Amino acid sequence: MNRLLHRAVPVLEWTGWKITKVERGYCESVLPLSVPTTNQHGTHQAALISLSADYTGGMALTTLLTGVPLTGIHRGHPNRSASLWLASMDVKYENPSTSHLRGVCRIDAKTAERIKSRYFGGRIVLVTLTVEFFSEDNERVAVAEMKYFAQATSQLLRDREDGQRSSLSKLNLKKSARIIAGLRAQRSRQEGQWICREDGIKIRIDGGHDMFAAGTHGLLQAERLQKVLPQLQSMVAARTINADDVLRSMPEVEQLVMLGAGLDMRPLRLSNHLKGATVFEIDLPEMLTERQHVIQRMDKQIGGTHQTPERYQIAADFLRCDVGSKLRDHFAFSQTAATLVIYEGCSMYFEHEQNVRLLSSVMRSLKNPASRLWLDCVTPAVIHANTGDPNIHAFVDQMEMIGEKFIYGPTDIAGFLVECGVKLDKFVTAGNVLDDDDPTLAEYRFVTACRDSVDLESDPA
Repeated sequence: MNRLLHRAVPVLEWTGWKITKVERGYCESVLPLSVPTTNQHGTHQAALISLSADYTGGMALTTLLTGVPLTGIHRGHPNRSASLWLASMDVKYENPSTSHLRGVCRIDAKTAERIKSRYFGGRIVLVTLTVEFFSEDNERVAVAEMKYFAQATSQLLRDREDGQRSSLSKLNLKKSARIIAGLRAQRSRQEGQWICREDGIKIRIDGGHDMFAAGTHGLLQAERLQKVLPQLQSMVAARTINADDVLRSMPEVEQLVMLGAGLDMRPLRLSNHLKGATVFEIDLPEMLTERQHVIQRMDKQIGGTHQTPERYQIAADFLRCDVGSKLRDHFAFSQTAATLVIYEGCSMYFEHEQNVRLLSSVMRSLKNPASRLWLDCVTPAVIHANTGDPNIHAFVDQMEMIGEKFIYGPTDIAGFLVECGVKLDKFVTAGNVLDDDDPTLAEYRFVTACRDSVDLESDPA
């Protein structure tokens, strides 16, 4: 648990804080007196005592949730985990802390039974626990009253009765999109202080599209994941380059369909090439709201959307909706227009059948032989943790811990595409795109496909 907590909360490792004893309903910890933990008087920083109180009390509570992994700490699907956080705290500091500090939290039997009964009964736990701190000579240094919230994560993720998504669901939806924007922004930042748009206008990187879309949260998460998988930034750069190149290779493109638009700012970045085209941005309604909010703020602050193509948003749940039907029903969509469908950063999160159902539905809506599908996917080895690269497996674990579990990588790409109603046109790896023979990059693949002329003739009008 010390190792897991240090990985999830790096400040705990930096201070040297650790659990020293744990029993059912009990936790004991130590906060060392060291240069990183002391203030100008050589005593413990008050805020770090509060930090120690948070995790000491939280761990005592966790011991009562037998067999349940903690969201953000243990590997496991969110639907089978517990969410736990601090709701409020009141810390009284009684004496200067001039030695290693022992923290103790003990939950009485009656309170422990009430916690277990409420949690395993599917109800919210809201409980106040006492954490005491003692010096090496057993003098009490501080006492903290810590109020904790705990509930099954599946309950927190459950949509409200009015059909609105929960706050936690909304946060998870945006997290992945912000991470990808953050990785793109890091790449742009490395390549220079300025970038030049296709219309010749220069914009600063620190005010650029991806930097703006990522925000502080996305940049931080991107940095953390980059440390787990050093090639991650290159992988995202390769997929961005390849998808952009496919779009540029279609001078006749009349429509761009973005399946899982997220915070992809491609219509803004490539506005010159998309001049006169129509863009359809398809995603969950909450994600589209966030996307539009980001773009509107971007307009005001950096003026980044001059001469942008005509854009339409279509709200759709890929698991519940017939996305192709939604496209066909849209007044601005043309089945006979030359169309590029970009399915980016999605295939690995859906089962084989779910991917086939979605893509076949969309591709049946395209009657122009010049239309194309672009998608990215991982190898089956990534899913089954047998690539031989521990960094990839650590990255997949991290993604699972933040609620983004990888579950699919096609074994037979050509066969998979046939099931989707298209045929393979081109297939490359991230290494091919970057001219880099790093074997890790070969586990990430980019596919371009087109409609079969025979299928086009047999499709119903």
